[in-house]
Amino acid sequence: MGSYCCDYWANSESDYKATRYNYLFICRNPEGKRVNRTVSVRNYREIDLNQCRGLWRELVECHRKIYGDASIGGEEPELFFDKHLAKVGANQIWVAVTEDGVVGFMGLEIENEEVKVEPVIVNETYRRKGVGRMLVEKAVDEARKKGVKFISVMPVARNEDAIRFFYEMGFRNLGQVQLFMDFPKKKWKSGLELYGLKFDF
Repeated sequence: MGSYCCDYWANSESDYKATRYNYLFICRNPEGKRVNRTVSVRNYREIDLNQCRGLWRELVECHRKIYGDASIGGEEPELFFDKHLAKVGANQIWVAVTEDGVVGFMGLEIENEEVKVEPVIVNETYRRKGVGRMLVEKAVDEARKKGVKFISVMPVARNEDAIRFFYEMGFRNLGQVQLFMDFPKKKWKSGLELYGLKFDF
């Protein structure tokens, strides 16, 4: 999957709107030859299990990097996908697929009148290409169909890219803040301020 370098959209803005869950990329293979890659969004299937596990591992590796903590997720973090699958059900998970297989997925956790998008994961090769946008747009559409009042996301505080992405997608209402006391005294970054109070994150 990572052998291809997808560097721009092939379709126009009008095509983007008309084919919302089925986009066309132009990519370069390892030999530098341009090839087409279609990305589409569909419901999760059993055959997607191992690739979704691999994507979950990618998410954990990202968190390990931004927090500088190799212990996050344990020795087999990909197995947390199985727990997520059991929790939300296969019918509440959507995957982004290409000719190379599953390149991203998102899940919906439904509770009363709220839907939480958890998680949104995209393979590194396909990041910043619109795949995450496809998945979140699908999540918003599904939430509207369910008639809920709210749809929420919970990116970790240090993941600035994710926070900016969700902000651009319209998630601009701050619902709750999770505060910690740190007994092991891990390394935290400083620089966040809310209501005139300074926080480490």
